[in-house]
Amino acid sequence: MQFKPCCFPNSTRNAGSSLLEVLVTMVILSIGLLGYAGMQVSSMRSTETGRMRSEVIALASDISDRLKANRQQANAGAYNGSFSKKPFPPDCASNACTSQQMRKQDLSSWYERLSTLPDGKGNITTTSITIDDVDATLITISLCWNEGRAAAPNPACPPRTGNALQLFQLRVLL
Repeated sequence: MQFKPCCFPNSTRNAGSSLLEVLVTMVILSIGLLGYAGMQVSSMRSTETGRMRSEVIALASDISDRLKANRQQANAGAYNGSFSKKPFPPDCASNACTSQQMRKQDLSSWYERLSTLPDGKGNITTTSITIDDVDATLITISLCWNEGRAAAPNPACPPRTGNALQLFQLRVLL
């Protein structure tokens, strides 16, 4: 004796159709999840880029304030140079620093923070200018760092192969 349901006479022809629907749903869901994961990775990259750029701006602002605080040395061009190695800091904890020792302390502290950036390098240049018969000093603070997700290297940074160096410049008038 063969059992046939009374209410669903054609049920044998539809066997497996719900399994196919579940499979299609799983494919669509997995494509959506892959897209979501891609957006998360892109968001994390953008966040890291923004963090590095904020740090660069903070570094430029920090040395700018230090230059203004030690105006005599800054105007004399004592801060000029490219900073790719750490200067030896003086010991100012036990006694008061001279302006030359303060310069060394400033540059040493700045270099320590600069070295936290990937391939971080700094450069300070001083130019004497005259504006409306008033002599002034224009100080250019340049910062370069490797931002691996950028498309092309910046030509103003030192050339290196296989990376994407970025340049940030801040000009301060003393």
